[in-house]
Amino acid sequence: MSFGPFGKLSPFPLLVVVPIVIDALSVLLGTTIHGYQGSPHLTFKLALQMGLPSIGAVTEQGFMPGSVQLPGGGGIHAASLLGVLLYLALYLAVQSFLQGGYVGLLCDASNGRKLSMAQFAAYGRRFFFRFLLLNIVVFAFLFIVGAIFTLILMVPGMILFFVLFLVLRVLFLYLEFTMVAEDCSLSEAFSRSRAYFRSRTPSTLPLVGAAVLVNVIAGLVVNALWLPFLFLVWLIVYDAVMARLQLAFMEDFRRIRG
Repeated sequence: MSFGPFGKLSPFPLLVVVPIVIDALSVLLGTTIHGYQGSPHLTFKLALQMGLPSIGAVTEQGFMPGSVQLPGGGGIHAASLLGVLLYLALYLAVQSFLQGGYVGLLCDASNGRKLSMAQFAAYGRRFFFRFLLLNIVVFAFLFIVGAIFTLILMVPGMILFFVLFLVLRVLFLYLEFTMVAEDCSLSEAFSRSRAYFRSRTPSTLPLVGAAVLVNVIAGLVVNALWLPFLFLVWLIVYDAVMARLQLAFMEDFRRIRG
């Protein structure tokens, strides 16, 4: 089954519905906890996400789940730190389940299978611990290595680390897809996904460029036009476009595997 350069979503509405519903619930939860906050400003988001789309990847307003807010004035108390750690652990756990479920749906869609929420839940449970381990590894890398670069080189270090992370993201582009499609361990997925990227098709890098460009444009537009109604519109549009791109990525991955 071929989906063309950007994939066809019409037979697979769940690929659009799932991220929109999850993002909408995230906005509701974030607004309940933090209040709807933020202000219009220009920002440049050079991001590349694989798997479950989320407008949180391009939003810099600090009210959606995943943004940690520490109390200021007087330092960080043990209770506050414990609360942040528990919040982070819960966030990573939920994201692990959702990511496993969504990548599983992408895999089924690329093979022309019908999709259902039962499948989504089954994939989420099956790959939960592997995605949780991946999330912990990525978070530790961002926190530890990012801190080292920043402490040593200050602002140039932050920029250098960001470039390094983006390069690694591209080199291991199909890491999550490999782990689900081949039902392998995280260590095996790292080595296999690197080999798959070396065997990339002529469509792979243009898809990467398209995904990065969408995030740059979305980051500029969403944060510059910061109004509640418009944000909901951007949420729907962004998730639909990125779902289409994710399906195209999965189809490209299927061609690489042969």
